[in-house]
Amino acid sequence: MSTLTARDQKLLILFGAVVLLGILGLWYPKARMAWEKQRGEWQQQKKRLERERAVIAMRPRILAKYERLRNKMPLFPEGKSVDTYWLPIMDNTARANQVNIAQRSIGGEEVLGDVTELTLECRDWEGRLDSLVWFLYDIESREDAMMDIRALTVRPSTKKPGILQGTFTLNCAYMRQSAQELSE
Repeated sequence: MSTLTARDQKLLILFGAVVLLGILGLWYPKARMAWEKQRGEWQQQKKRLERERAVIAMRPRILAKYERLRNKMPLFPEGKSVDTYWLPIMDNTARANQVNIAQRSIGGEEVLGDVTELTLECRDWEGRLDSLVWFLYDIESREDAMMDIRALTVRPSTKKPGILQGTFTLNCAYMRQSAQELSE
């Protein structure tokens, strides 16, 4: 068995250091990218947690507002058709504000927890700008109903100067209750 000379020991240490630096040079960029990726994900999760905590902290205010607004929503028995309630409100509000609705259709009901929404599609309306603004204001600020314009398109009429035409989607919010709950 031979012993290593001082020179061979130094060369072996140098060789080991070169191999170690080579391995480190191959591993470090990948490790750094993985670290940065994990750090970015951690930052995103931290922001998500902060948003969720903020929403949770707002819960009492949201519930209080829900209780106030809940009283504005009409109650209808389960299974009762509600379009006969909502269509006249929309038509009468439009007529009162000189907005002419030519084509309309009734969309489906969508249940969102305690609240049910009915979508009314108006495919063709026309009126002046001020009439449209007052119509939208009256729809959104009604005391006897909860209605919201979700989509609105407006374009000038090609045949009538000063008149606008377009489409809109009106969502009507209400609550359903069984006949037994309504009679109590």
